[in-house]
Amino acid sequence: MSNPIKESTLERWIQNQMKVWEAEKKVIEKEDVPRPFITISRQYGCFANDIAQAIARSLNDLQRSDKWITYDKNLINKIEEQYNISEKIVETIDTKKREEMSELWRTMLSDLPPQAAVFQKLANTIRSLAIHGNAILVGRGSVIITKGLRFGLHVRFVAPLQYRIQKVMEIQKIKDRLTAEKLIEEKDKQRHEFMTQYIKFDAYDPASYDLTFNVAQFTPDQIASIVIAALKARKLI
Repeated sequence: MSNPIKESTLERWIQNQMKVWEAEKKVIEKEDVPRPFITISRQYGCFANDIAQAIARSLNDLQRSDKWITYDKNLINKIEEQYNISEKIVETIDTKKREEMSELWRTMLSDLPPQAAVFQKLANTIRSLAIHGNAILVGRGSVIITKGLRFGLHVRFVAPLQYRIQKVMEIQKIKDRLTAEKLIEEKDKQRHEFMTQYIKFDAYDPASYDLTFNVAQFTPDQIASIVIAALKARKLI
């Protein structure tokens, strides 16, 4: 399903997905087959949803399926908050992978304030979605949350400041350029602090990603074509 999931169908979709994931648990445990996923990190003002949807649409067209799904901030929040199924999603992956996940959080989230428990719930959800595969995970620290998983492709979106200012003004309906620039500065700082507060991850390090795109120079469909070529080159699809 490459299109955003409608509010009215979300609960039914979640219930169906849970059944599919539960049925696949033993297959995931026994078969060492690629279950590819993509993480997308971006500077503020590099709006990723249209690009993520283009990637999902292209992959579903290529594979003649509707398995690829884009998980943005809103959908992940709805999965966690409205339906409170984070623990159930974790239960749909096998015991070994659950143990690996617990050990990873013990290593990454030690000696941190109580708020880390909130992040761990988010991390459990995102990592479980990645393990099941066919997931495009937008933001939310997914690049580091999926650390160590074999079948991921990690993508970063950047753009010149002036391009991001213009996009923020258009989408956020901001008329003053200085206001838009200050908002970008604040949001970039918040995102960096989100990553470093819990997991000591440098989001600015280009080596943290497999592909980095200047989105001012590519259309969503062009980016989708390059991402698919990279997945093929890595033999993930």
